[in-house]
Amino acid sequence: MHMRPKFVALALLLMGCGGAEKKPDGDGDRGGAKELFLDKLTDDFISAEDDDAIDWKFFKVKNRGILRITVYWDNKRIESVIDVRDRFGALLDSRKHSSELEKDILEVRVEPGTHFVRLATEQGGSVYTIEGVFERFDFKPDDDFRPEAVTDGGDPLGLDEVDDDPPSTKTRSRSRSRSRSRGGDKPKPRARSSARLSGASVSASIIRLVKTRDGKGTVLTINRGQSAGIRIGSRGVILDDDGKQIKKWTFRITKAGQKTSTGTVNGKKGTIGHRRRVKVYTK
Repeated sequence: MHMRPKFVALALLLMGCGGAEKKPDGDGDRGGAKELFLDKLTDDFISAEDDDAIDWKFFKVKNRGILRITVYWDNKRIESVIDVRDRFGALLDSRKHSSELEKDILEVRVEPGTHFVRLATEQGGSVYTIEGVFERFDFKPDDDFRPEAVTDGGDPLGLDEVDDDPPSTKTRSRSRSRSRSRGGDKPKPRARSSARLSGASVSASIIRLVKTRDGKGTVLTINRGQSAGIRIGSRGVILDDDGKQIKKWTFRITKAGQKTSTGTVNGKKGTIGHRRRVKVYTK
């Protein structure tokens, strides 16, 4: 998939040789946005140095659901920002590209109609490949989108891992009784949980954060799944900017697809903030 963008870059370079005047591609503002089609890869190029720093695209969806936008960068060092907007121009989501990633993923809840994607760079240039995938989801307009619950017999949101919640099951109550009988206090269950976070692991990035139904935790979706060895029950931890593990933000995988996984962390969405790197232990 990354070979084709490189050929596009070469073609664009050749077209610029010989002193030929470069012509604007016409999609530098929303009025000139180019239509893209769902489930189809499209290549293009933006460059701050070549006076082509902004591209506008749009997708049309016929139903209510989730629109997933993926942008693959040939030059991952580009300083770019991706915005997704509705037909009125209202901002639905925005992502500043990190040079550590080769692609950016945005997922937005959408109504039927036209939805715009704005790609912009202040420095650098790159060929990119953009793809839009739509999943129908008949949510209520005033409800938050929530990942599909698992049906493995456990708590689908992982709320049994939240230490600060009052006991609501016999299992949780027995666990706390054992802790008290040993003379420990509440932090000890977290210490035992952290001790198990060892062995083989994979690095991943958070691609979506949604608060849990009780508002005390956060459901996170990461960009790694069964193909990377992650399974339901695997445990992970969010990393700080310096790569250190934030032990209070450990989570358990509750849903594992081939390429993505879902888990719950005992931390509010706003507190987690800009942190997007995680480590998941597969053994």
